Amino acid sequence: MFRMKRAFNLIIVFCLLVAAFLVFGTSILTTIYYDYGCDNDWPHYGRENILLLLLLCAGVVFVLMVLKTNGVFKREKGPLMFELAFCTAYCLMLILAIRPLPVNDSKTLDDIINSFMSGDYSSLTSKEGYLYIWPFQLGYVAFGQLMCTVFGIGNYIAWDLIQLLSILITVYLLYQMTWEFFGDREICSIMAVLSAGMLFFYNYVTYIYGDILSMAPQTIALFLEILYMKKKDIGYGIGAGVAIAFAIMLKTNCEIALIALVVILVMNLISSSGGKNSLLKAVLILLIMFGLTFGIKNVVNSYYCSVTGLDAIPTGSPAVSHIAMGMQESELEDGWYNGYNYHVFAENGYDTEATKAAAIENIKETLSVFADRPLHAGRFFVRKFLTQWADSVCISTHNLDLVNRHHDNPTWLAGFLVSGFGSTIMQWVMNVYMTICYLGVVIYLISVLKKKSVSEPEMLVLILIFGGIVFHEFWEGSSRYAMRYYVYWIPFAAFGLKKLLDYIGEKFEK
Repeated sequence: MFRMKRAFNLIIVFCLLVAAFLVFGTSILTTIYYDYGCDNDWPHYGRENILLLLLLCAGVVFVLMVLKTNGVFKREKGPLMFELAFCTAYCLMLILAIRPLPVNDSKTLDDIINSFMSGDYSSLTSKEGYLYIWPFQLGYVAFGQLMCTVFGIGNYIAWDLIQLLSILITVYLLYQMTWEFFGDREICSIMAVLSAGMLFFYNYVTYIYGDILSMAPQTIALFLEILYMKKKDIGYGIGAGVAIAFAIMLKTNCEIALIALVVILVMNLISSSGGKNSLLKAVLILLIMFGLTFGIKNVVNSYYCSVTGLDAIPTGSPAVSHIAMGMQESELEDGWYNGYNYHVFAENGYDTEATKAAAIENIKETLSVFADRPLHAGRFFVRKFLTQWADSVCISTHNLDLVNRHHDNPTWLAGFLVSGFGSTIMQWVMNVYMTICYLGVVIYLISVLKKKSVSEPEMLVLILIFGGIVFHEFWEGSSRYAMRYYVYWIPFAAFGLKKLLDYIGEKFEK
């Protein structure tokens, strides 16, 4: 059993190494950018200034080496305080300069929340209504109604500050997870310094949606399960179940994290020698995770059934329509959103089963084409992978452009950051950051394969990232979704960079 577990772990690590190496290589040769003023999420490839990129990356490594040599990374609180202070200052700058308002799906859901507050539930009860088509958003709408009740309708500053809090919790727990992984203060400090480059994550403080709101409870769930595996205190496991259930209510993508939590819990149980007591604890935690996840969903659905008079919540457009869309070639970008899942539902009279049959037929046609043209299929999936995972800005600069357009008199700072020289600086920071991050990740993954072992806490996050990669190869593609997993690479990147700095230091000593 131990050999099977180790083989499973190493297969996952090897697959991640291939993926990380592809992103690392792509980040050196090319970059992805978005046209200013464009309404669609349309990534474009551009030629990289390789010499400038390598010089800037060398500069970052030099700065890290200076900090290490001067003992900065051995300090316990300084780098962490820097991490949290920079994150707070940068996010507040964006909030105050851009004064973000809801856009796109965020705007649609904001309008629905406001309608629900006034007793208009037509978005859920009407066949053409947004929630009739996408009922999985009801959890987010319920949270939105709670926000309106507490802070008032249209109080977007409150939303922004809650999202800032979610980002701070996520960043702080990444630091704590780094310690639990490696028990090395220098790696933790490198991770804290690296966090200053996560502008692709911080920029989304301006995007009022479930993406950022769900990151804090998801990360709490991951951290608490890590503590459970180490300390065997069932309270941590129960806390993880509560946190992941709340995260899924806000963003159903967090179900991938739930799968990772369950897989690693089962693996931990297999390798544990705790006997019957450990088995009972694990079973109880699993029951709580699934029970709360489905329980919260049922409570939300029951509430909206009671206020609308519906016998049941509409089943909506089936999940398989997202898979069909995710395998289609499109005018904008292959496998990204093209409206298929919306239109196929309407074309089939908003009938879930008929839509499911149509989507399955579409998938069969696509697979038939892929089978006849395997090289074309390979190019399709590689391109789809890279447009999501090698996008250094994760659409965040395009998002800043969108949320800044709603003001007749934008601030000077907003213009500087969104369309001025500040935007160029921002993009280069994220461009260099991706290359540095994946350099560290590649070194880390190679080191794991060399020693042929990896801890269960590390595997929890690696399985989550692997699951995100696989899921979005077939689901609707978007680098905004990849952003949710990109942030979890940072502790491993810090480990790899620590090894690189140690190697450089040894060479200089010789």
